[in-house]
Amino acid sequence: MRRLALLLLCLAALPARAAVFDEFQVFDGRITEPRGFDLNFHLNFGRKGIHEPGEGAPRNGALFTAEIGYVTAPWHEVALYLPVAKEFSGDVFGGGFKLRNSFVVPGAGDRPLALGFDVELRNQSYRFTSADWGVTLRPIIDLRRGPWQLILNPGVEFPLGREGPIFAPAVRGVLQVSERAWLGLEHYMDFERIDRPAKPAGQAHQLFVTTDYKISERFALQFGLGHGLTHASDRWLGKVILSVDF
Repeated sequence: MRRLALLLLCLAALPARAAVFDEFQVFDGRITEPRGFDLNFHLNFGRKGIHEPGEGAPRNGALFTAEIGYVTAPWHEVALYLPVAKEFSGDVFGGGFKLRNSFVVPGAGDRPLALGFDVELRNQSYRFTSADWGVTLRPIIDLRRGPWQLILNPGVEFPLGREGPIFAPAVRGVLQVSERAWLGLEHYMDFERIDRPAKPAGQAHQLFVTTDYKISERFALQFGLGHGLTHASDRWLGKVILSVDF
């Protein structure tokens, strides 16, 4: 019993981790016209080879997420995420919800610099995260010059009721290669707790090669292939995002 109690105490002291299945998405500082809806369908799959501390299950499977967004003002957009996961073992389970509020500097569509700030509230089960509730604060720095674009999202996650916060930044570089097509590199990082960062081998680093194609004024597609750069990262994974503007 003493050993069991000690084990439970150690597990309770573990820092809250990011979601077992989560989105790979970098946010820019530009939004569409007010009173406009957009609908995005995300599909992430693969993610083989990693085990979460205390979770006990490999991160193998697929995640489908419906994202419903609405632009309320030239400086604000709200989006609701509804994820559903399916493990390769056949188990299917819901992932709660995420509610994201994006605040941007209005009129940045043609400027070389766009700035914004995301506030994201999530409620997800233990199958996704070790803390049921959490808040992410995500600054947005969006630089454009000619066909090039660089986006920085130095996000900080606050798992409510658990130890934290966690520093999980992301960066995206994009080159426009034609009127409708873009090639990009995305790097997602997880340094764990800000006050107790993980050693380099324990950090998660996912690198994606992406291609974006604008099918029409209303439809766009993004494809991405990712690979983990450290032992704590997922090995191979892919993503597809279909965007629809109304």
